[in-house]
Amino acid sequence: MKPSRYNLLFQCHDGAWLAFNSWSTALAEIEPEQLDFFRALLADPDGVPCDTAEKRQMRESMVDAHFLIDTEMDELSTLKADILRDRFNPEYLYLTIAPTLNCNFRCDYCYEEHLKVTMSKPVEEALVRWVEKRTQAKNELHVTWYGGEPLLPGAYPVVQRLSEAFLKLAAGRNMEYSAQLVTNGFLLDRPKMEALARLGVGQVQITLDGPPEIHDQRRPLAGGAGTFHKIIENLKETVDLAEFQVRINVDRRNAMSALEVVEILNQEGLTGKVRPHLAQVIFDGATCGNILEMCYSSEDFAATELEIYREARRRELPLASYPFRLPGAYCTADRVNAYVIAPTGAIFKCWHEVTLSPEKSIGSVLDEQEPFQKYNEDNWLKWDALEKSGCRACEILPICHGGCPLEAMKYPERDRGACEHYKYHLEPILELRYKAQAEDAGGPNESAIGGCKT
Repeated sequence: MKPSRYNLLFQCHDGAWLAFNSWSTALAEIEPEQLDFFRALLADPDGVPCDTAEKRQMRESMVDAHFLIDTEMDELSTLKADILRDRFNPEYLYLTIAPTLNCNFRCDYCYEEHLKVTMSKPVEEALVRWVEKRTQAKNELHVTWYGGEPLLPGAYPVVQRLSEAFLKLAAGRNMEYSAQLVTNGFLLDRPKMEALARLGVGQVQITLDGPPEIHDQRRPLAGGAGTFHKIIENLKETVDLAEFQVRINVDRRNAMSALEVVEILNQEGLTGKVRPHLAQVIFDGATCGNILEMCYSSEDFAATELEIYREARRRELPLASYPFRLPGAYCTADRVNAYVIAPTGAIFKCWHEVTLSPEKSIGSVLDEQEPFQKYNEDNWLKWDALEKSGCRACEILPICHGGCPLEAMKYPERDRGACEHYKYHLEPILELRYKAQAEDAGGPNESAIGGCKT
């Protein structure tokens, strides 16, 4: 046996010792009397005598949690194989479809241009043929409806017609079909959500950026009217029909008001029915205003995010974060069978490029791939965080994979990718989880196995 390269052992402010492994994401409290033995096993797994039942149990627990691994295992090679296996998996097709680039909102940080273009019938038909061709040997088809706003009166019928075509195709080929919706929530009434549920939409993401006075300033209708209360009412009417995530976009203007969103959700009886999620606002050519000075760097956002989570814990609000291991490729952009479809039929790899010049496209559902488009696609698929020395040496690589490929490829000279926020606040985030579990249990964690409290 040997120690995993992804072990982290640290002491909390209250003196407790915690061990974390970013491969398994196991978190264990190490009893003070077991600390020396735990360290000894990490230093020499096969040389330390396990001459009591307690010691043998602790060693077995460390193996189960991936703190100790087989001598022959090369974690970097296994990680790379997992990424490649997922990146080039031939069994699925993931599509993000924007039936329109138009929107009824004018969010001041939006990177899209609100082009008044909606997918035409000829493009719809070409897209269905394109999907039919690419799902002949697939087991799974997943669609994310995106925009613009996909529920606009001109775009929603496109969603309906394409959904019906995809469901028919999936049924005929005994293929699993699933869909999710990314919407601002303003037009999502119950009849529409009932219809979408019948059309396979099982997950929905909406956005609330603060209490009404803050949200309405950041995310107004095109005419300037507020949107918060309408979204809340729609959410209450539809929350039983799908799995809902509430995204809270955070920059320097609204950071701590994110908790007011969670409090309002609680007051409206939505706690446990929706999952609030913090997201960093990134300046990416915002078309509605110059917000560069309002955006956090990743490191500064991590510090702010940590303070929000700490305050949420103090207020006993259901907002927390815990790392998870990425099972394969990072996102749709670096998967060979994942695409973003613009209303014109142009194909892109990244959501953030769907409104840019066709020069960024990798193809079209209407035409054969051109040489420059193949080059664009190759540029995405050749991205490999493990070529970066900083990523190879990073102790949180399994929960990061080099971060966002789009951001990482902007700085090819760097020795690392676009680090996830856990790079900057992992230990205090883990300490928050440890304290929350101890407090929720009414005292110290009692699930001890051989000295490891997991």
